[in-house]
Amino acid sequence: MHKPQLPVTLRSFAFVSMIGCVFAAGAVVSPALSAAQTAQDSAETMREPQRRDDSFKLPEGQPIQVDNPYGSVYMRFGGYEHQLDIRSTVQQPDGAASIAFQPAARDGRFEVAPRLPEGVELAPGQRIDLVLYVPKGHAVTVRTASGVIESRGVKSDLDLGTDAGEIAVRGTAGTVQARTGDGRIEITLEDQAPPGSIQSITSRTGTVAVNVSDKLNAEVRMSTSQQFATDYSIAVEHRDGEEPNKVATAVVGTPKSGKDKAQVVLESLVSEVRLLRKGVFIDP
Repeated sequence: MHKPQLPVTLRSFAFVSMIGCVFAAGAVVSPALSAAQTAQDSAETMREPQRRDDSFKLPEGQPIQVDNPYGSVYMRFGGYEHQLDIRSTVQQPDGAASIAFQPAARDGRFEVAPRLPEGVELAPGQRIDLVLYVPKGHAVTVRTASGVIESRGVKSDLDLGTDAGEIAVRGTAGTVQARTGDGRIEITLEDQAPPGSIQSITSRTGTVAVNVSDKLNAEVRMSTSQQFATDYSIAVEHRDGEEPNKVATAVVGTPKSGKDKAQVVLESLVSEVRLLRKGVFIDP
């Protein structure tokens, strides 16, 4: 049976209407397409990471200060010679101002402080990450904004602080001071705490986890408004209406008395505080 055909004018109108719908649909999705294209263009303008190695001879015992607001800081043991090795990795978008990086001795310490020009903000995707090989006996102070701070095997005293990053320390032969605003802290304290020392490990909102051995020989004071998790006996004091609202004390090993008593302070306002015992290897 013969199907009726639309008049030419009506067929033309239907075709034009269909094209209009296609353009209308395109107009709806174009912002997403535009955003995806922008992200692709941004990725294409990001240069390959720039890597650089530096070595510096230090006077014996010279402290090291690292202030990196643009990324993370990792530390490793650098040997017994007084030489500091630094490996830096820079992510530098095209068109962004360069981060100046000129480590040097200043005011009795060795300073590692990358900086953008004054008044210039960090561009999207721009960062610099540092790996420091720290020689024995050179105390290190590290500050970051939101970057990770990590130390493994360093044989020096550490003072670590970050606004919002995480902190991890293992195998350190020295005292540890660590604090963060919103990050998590995980630290292993090696063997005995130096007599008379006070080590403070605090996070405002993150979990604080510290591993110790029975050789620590220190009094450990913990505080939080959440729970304690510990392998040691503790005495808990409740402080209703305060923050943190409870304080606990543990004795690990045999602390000295008086001015020689070593102390470790662990605090998180609103997250769990853990004092855990390191496993001991026994040769069967």
